[in-house]
Amino acid sequence: MPREILTRGGREFFFRDYSLPDPAPREVRVRVTFAAPKHGTERHTITGSAFEHRRWDPELRLFLPQEHPPAAAADREMGNIVAGVVTATGVEVERFRIGDRVFGYGRIREEHQTAEDRLYPMENLTAEDAVCTDPAHVAFVAIRDGNIRVGDRVAVFGLGAIGLMAVQIARVGGARKVFAVDPLAIRRAAAARLGAIPLDPSSVDAAFEIKQGTDRKGADVAVETSGSSAALHAAIRCIQQCGTVVHVPWGPADCSQLHLDQEWHLNRPTLVGSQAWSGWGNPDRDHPLWTHERAFQATVELFTAGLITGRGVVEPIVLFDEAPAALSRIFSAPETTIKVGLVFPDGEHRV
Repeated sequence: MPREILTRGGREFFFRDYSLPDPAPREVRVRVTFAAPKHGTERHTITGSAFEHRRWDPELRLFLPQEHPPAAAADREMGNIVAGVVTATGVEVERFRIGDRVFGYGRIREEHQTAEDRLYPMENLTAEDAVCTDPAHVAFVAIRDGNIRVGDRVAVFGLGAIGLMAVQIARVGGARKVFAVDPLAIRRAAAARLGAIPLDPSSVDAAFEIKQGTDRKGADVAVETSGSSAALHAAIRCIQQCGTVVHVPWGPADCSQLHLDQEWHLNRPTLVGSQAWSGWGNPDRDHPLWTHERAFQATVELFTAGLITGRGVVEPIVLFDEAPAALSRIFSAPETTIKVGLVFPDGEHRV
């Protein structure tokens, strides 16, 4: 019987057996060979999002008081993108055949089953590339939201998978100089390998260093991906006058280190909220020329062209049997991880 990984409040991680029904007419079953969670989303989901504590009114586009108290936290599945091999198809499936290599959104489990239109062909993507398509898509939209152009000077705050993808896509988009800010050494080292200038905000004034590194002018665009109020404040401080700050994550929930009585009015930034997703009724800023689907496909094309990579972003890579310990380190020892990758039995990737 196949297994999947669950968590109890981010404190315990354990396997659970499950079974799958026969595929529906347009469903595909996949034997998973490689998978990864999305660290920020997992943490946000476990700690409780605004959607759990408030009621979202899509017409007013406001969070309103919750009519009923949120349900008690339950054991949760984990996962973001899985890659694997098709092992069974429904009778009406047209896009895939048994033996095809595919990837798509799914839980971390040994077998995955979903509608055929929710899967994509692997083609020449590596396993690391495939599991980075989601964070890269988020980063792709953020870079476009910042209108980053040839010659721009860019600062990226937060070097998880989204931030490291933003570093790469900013350079693909023509950024002349990219500063990469994160307190974790493993992430700064990855950014340096990708051609960025790493800065440790726990040991230097990152905004000051960015000003000094840009002829005392500042970054044209700062992209904040960490959800830290200190990082958002530094992003505002580091830009040149009337520059742009693109804010990507949920949060910060604690804004104690965001000081709008300081550089905010003097630097006069344009603050852009990113995250164009149809599920929230948020079209791309260039809609209808650009849609959610076009942005995702364009992101995949950057991988297939070799312009961006998941190599070095997925770190560490461990066996699926080691998943409970590896996933717990996302919460207990974030300094040891960037994006955990899990190799399943008979997977092409080797640890």
